[in-house]
Order: sequence, then C-alpha cells, then structure tokens
Amino acid sequence: MAETNVTGGARRELTKYRVTFAAAVIGLAGAGWMFQAAYEQHIKVLQIGDDTGLRLQMRGLNHDQEGAEHGQR
Repeated sequence: MAETNVTGGARRELTKYRVTFAAAVIGLAGAGWMFQAAYEQHIKVLQIGDDTGLRLQMRGLNHDQEGAEHGQR
C-alpha cells in the first residue's frame, strides 16, 4: 500500500497529531497554572491563620487551641 494518496492523507494525519500535541501542551500549561493558583491561595490561608493565632495569643485567648503546648497534668 502507498503511504500517501492523491488527497494528501499523510499530511492530514500529521496535522491531526500536531493538533493533539498542541492540545496536550495547552492542557498541561493550564494544569500548571491551576496548581500555582492553588498554592498561592494556600499560602494566603496559612498567613491568615498565623495572623489570627498571633492576635489570639496577644489577647491571651489561645489557651484552648488544639495543638497548643500543655503542661503535665
């Protein structure tokens, strides 16, 4: 069998693979952007928690927090 025909079948197959590869690269870039955005949001949440913990500690209201240091009972 011949690799190509009069209608340019080989060229059409190559274009199909290029489009598929481009879509995969775009999808990977989108996933990377989503991971970066989620990481930035995570950092903001941690900073808000740190700020809240410091304010509670300054007011002396953090004695019942989970994970706080406790003396021997």
